[in-house]
Amino acid sequence: MIKVLDHLMEAACAIASVALAVIVFIQVFNRFVLKTPLAWSEDLAMLLFQWMVFLGAALGVRRMRHFGIELLVQQLPARARHALELVVPVIIGIVAIIMVSQGITLLSFNMTRMYSTMNLSYTWAYLPIPVSGILILIYLIPLEVRRWKEPPERRP
Repeated sequence: MIKVLDHLMEAACAIASVALAVIVFIQVFNRFVLKTPLAWSEDLAMLLFQWMVFLGAALGVRRMRHFGIELLVQQLPARARHALELVVPVIIGIVAIIMVSQGITLLSFNMTRMYSTMNLSYTWAYLPIPVSGILILIYLIPLEVRRWKEPPERRP
């Protein structure tokens, strides 16, 4: 199940990335070469960027590629590194819960707002926040359960 979710999210991020590059290229070409900017391109590019960033954050948690600057962490004494290993997942979980709760609040405030350049609700702009929070929790909880089940000498 998690692998299917990984592949779906990776595909969504890849599609959003390619679409974003194409839309920005078309916008720049139209604005500077044809002198006829597209009204909708900025809004759509921002929307794709938001989805890409928030889905990418969840994938980063899945791979534990976020929330640490390795060069600095490696310089810490062993006890401080161990403390960070305990504290960071808790902080990530708290942030994810806040993303879900506050993201839902943002959704409710913006349900009736529409983009002026596209026939699209602002719901799509705020939806990646709670979705990402849920995905982060879906990824974080099993990772931490698995980590705590390992004997202490095998933990990273």
